[in-house]
Amino acid sequence: MASRVITIIIGNDVTKISDVAYSAQKSINVYAAATVPTPATAVEDGMITDIPLMAKTIKEAMDANGIAGKSVIFSIHSSKVASKEVITPELKDNKLRDFINTNATEYFPVNIDDYVIAFSALETILEGEVRKSRVMVAVAPVTMVEAYYSLAEMLGLHIDAMDYVGNSTLQFIRYQVSAVPSIVIQMTEENTFVTILNRNVLQLMRTVPYGKGTIANALMDKRDITYEEALTAMSDTHNALKGSFDEGDYVTDSLKYLVNNISRVMDYYTSKNTEYPIEKAYILVEGSPVYGIEKLFSYELNITVEKLETMQMAPTANAEITDMSTYIPNIGAVIAPVNFLPQSVLDKARKSNSNKYFRVALLASVLIALVLVSFPLMQYWSKSSDKEDLKNRIKNIEYVQEIVDQYYISKDRYSDAASFNVMAFSFDDYLSDFVEYLEKNMPSDISITSMTVANGTVTMSMTARSKETIAAFVVALKESNDKKGVNIGNIYVPAISESVDSEGVITASCTMTCVFVPSVEEILDTPGLMEDILNKLPGVEETKSEETSASEETEAK
Repeated sequence: MASRVITIIIGNDVTKISDVAYSAQKSINVYAAATVPTPATAVEDGMITDIPLMAKTIKEAMDANGIAGKSVIFSIHSSKVASKEVITPELKDNKLRDFINTNATEYFPVNIDDYVIAFSALETILEGEVRKSRVMVAVAPVTMVEAYYSLAEMLGLHIDAMDYVGNSTLQFIRYQVSAVPSIVIQMTEENTFVTILNRNVLQLMRTVPYGKGTIANALMDKRDITYEEALTAMSDTHNALKGSFDEGDYVTDSLKYLVNNISRVMDYYTSKNTEYPIEKAYILVEGSPVYGIEKLFSYELNITVEKLETMQMAPTANAEITDMSTYIPNIGAVIAPVNFLPQSVLDKARKSNSNKYFRVALLASVLIALVLVSFPLMQYWSKSSDKEDLKNRIKNIEYVQEIVDQYYISKDRYSDAASFNVMAFSFDDYLSDFVEYLEKNMPSDISITSMTVANGTVTMSMTARSKETIAAFVVALKESNDKKGVNIGNIYVPAISESVDSEGVITASCTMTCVFVPSVEEILDTPGLMEDILNKLPGVEETKSEETSASEETEAK
């Protein structure tokens, strides 16, 4: 028999509610669905800030669309939910949970006490002759998860599970594609989810912060139309997109960043899985279609991209539900949700169970008292024997205390050494790596005329034969990611000037500022280094938008 549940996804702009039934035979029935605007003051990046207002909004939407039930599954839509694939020993679920909780601080460089941990086993693998498990571990802020439980209580609903949008989407689309290595490109208005599967098992998932809205904004600029008109124009058979970037079309070129990022994800997967190259590519566009996007992606990604139209787990939808692609995360949330379960909920459940156990224990105590009155000597001898046995067992494990003491002494020494390492840190320690990178990658016709360095911040004056050479070098710096050396960021070039000497020779010159920091690998391997770097980089957030603007201007030139 199918299990029927309400699924809710609360986004910054809209809230999606559906009434879904899912059976063990993987059949899905969608009885009703609705999308309503999210109150502007009620939610901030998945965090419910006004629970009564959000409850009122959802309740009114459910009543208006005939959605009713007792159970709910929330799928969190937030950038504050993080996930990571890890390799663990092959363990049963209860022991695997203990293993992940113990090692959580190694997976996520945060105060893990402030987060709720959930996991999903992906597959069993062999490393040599040892069987291990690939596991997707996810964390969500405790305050965020507890707010959803408060919301459910206010709505009079019982939470069956707490999922997150990334997993909900994955659970649905993995049944839609072939078992061969496949890439699925799912476009929403704000983001694009890139998922690679093999044998319908997740291999890689990335989110690119560009979606349909990118095309719509370009159309608005080009044609001087409204956002709604731009969305309509995208689905027009007089397509807004050309077949390739070579045609130099302004609207088509707005997708360059998105396509480049998808290509990098494919290249990264291929480099790690040379024996399983991607054979199939699918695209799924949420809401109205984007005419011509399959042709563009096929040409630029050098693989045939098919439109994902037929749903293998075809939902039986109410006639009023016009576009099921909008509710894919709602549908996927009922298939195999991870369950973010905060400690406060567990404690409340234990307290409820304790009251039941107390009544049972009271009745049992009366019965035991009767037995003790009848057989006092027998019980005395039995307890005396148990007492002696317990004393012997305690004596046999007294050595454990010494091991525990040594452990804490070693832990304190390690913490002192790690703190000293962080205190001694300076960005200038990586100056030689930065200079070495420049020697290897800087074009030969660029000359650095001056350079100043102050705690990882570099100011360089340089000359070259043309503006294009300098611009190409700046782009190369932005795309660099030297895992064994440094990461270069906050690159800012205010202007590039040209001069012509008496012999007609053109010389381009500019001043560039940037910062260099240790590689991601070193940051994650050094306890406390992440916090120290953030403390030593004041103003990074303030200059981010300025640096992005300068980057786009440089690339355009």
